[in-house]
Amino acid sequence: MRKGVIFLVPVPIGNLGDITLRAIDTLKSVSLIACEDTRKTAFLLKHYEIPTPKLLSFHKFNERSREEQLFAHLEAGEDLVVVSDAGSPAISDPAQTLVYEAIKRGIEVQALPGATALIPAFSVSGFPSTAFQFLGFLPAKAKDRDEALKQIREYIYPTIIYESVHHLKATLAELDAALSPRKIAIVREISKLYEECIRGTISEILEDYDITEKGEFVIVIEGAPEIQSSFPDETAFQLLETHKHLKSKELAAIISENSKIGKNEAYAFVLKYRK
Repeated sequence: MRKGVIFLVPVPIGNLGDITLRAIDTLKSVSLIACEDTRKTAFLLKHYEIPTPKLLSFHKFNERSREEQLFAHLEAGEDLVVVSDAGSPAISDPAQTLVYEAIKRGIEVQALPGATALIPAFSVSGFPSTAFQFLGFLPAKAKDRDEALKQIREYIYPTIIYESVHHLKATLAELDAALSPRKIAIVREISKLYEECIRGTISEILEDYDITEKGEFVIVIEGAPEIQSSFPDETAFQLLETHKHLKSKELAAIISENSKIGKNEAYAFVLKYRK
């Protein structure tokens, strides 16, 4: 018997025009929608003139207890739509464990492209876009939070995090202590009338703190400065002398590991300087 498919459907994060035609068609096609807040989802369905199917509350406080009910629906061959209050499900929102369990059970999961806060924020941040890391909300536990800050401190590309209005200033103070003098971009009210991007060093923004504390915030943090390699250094020449009995490739492997450089660079060094 065919199993149902889970569709992760993004919904607008502000502007109600930011929904795809495919998302609307998918919302129309199912008999059950799992949603964070049934009232908000009912409002969206009404706005898009979509007949309201059965709505089941599905949020961080009840998602595990709802899973078997949802899987029974899927095992009966019925498709399921999952939505969050705003943006894409399973991105700092419920559905992560549901997706994990569905994969283990051989149930197909499809994620529709659409609205999300992190990509627009990164696009307007002005930071290089070769790569980035997304950490969502920083952990609440002190040990985990310290590890996250260390990860940001060492990462050479921009980092994107989310923060709520209630903790914004305190989080900025933590970032300043751990990362100063890094630059950041704080983006709020994405896609809404009063969308705003505040740029500067963390210290500057804190010193002249004039942020409208409303809604949720996306913070894009400048990457760590790249450390310029000083290779070949004294250690490389010492290894060259200490291990001179080894074959060139073996010696290059040791130097590569010790100096944190590529094997080709280490091999070229060996060929050039060994006696």
